[in-house]
Amino acid sequence: DADADAEQAADAEAAAGAAATVGGDEGCCADAAAGAVGQDMQMPYGDLEPFGREDTAQELTQASIHESDAMVDQLERAEVAEEKRAVFRALTRLRGAAITSFDGVARAHTGNVDEFARKYKWRQAHPLRHLANEESDVSRWAFPNDIKNL
Repeated sequence: DADADAEQAADAEAAAGAAATVGGDEGCCADAAAGAVGQDMQMPYGDLEPFGREDTAQELTQASIHESDAMVDQLERAEVAEEKRAVFRALTRLRGAAITSFDGVARAHTGNVDEFARKYKWRQAHPLRHLANEESDVSRWAFPNDIKNL
């Protein structure tokens, strides 16, 4: 019982020291600031046994790294998908504008062809000589009196 009482008293002192450190005791901060870097400082929970095993901690760390990498990869894939969508939309609009412009040019050209056809008649500028009109005198070429004149 004496050992148990002594152990409880030591635990109570450690807890009181921890409460003073956590509570913002200015002396503790001054001591820490005055201490050199790399010098071991007394931690309030130094008597506690370690929690878990080192290999478990390593596995959890590796799992965390893997999940973080997966999240970054997913964000990159989402960004690429958004860029593809934006480019596709822009190209679709550009294609629509190009088709509309082409359709306008085609309509204007068709209108110009129609107007030219209304104004200029090829047969008026280039009279056509029909064979039937030139050879309408059948008696002359079908039944010649004088074969030497043909």
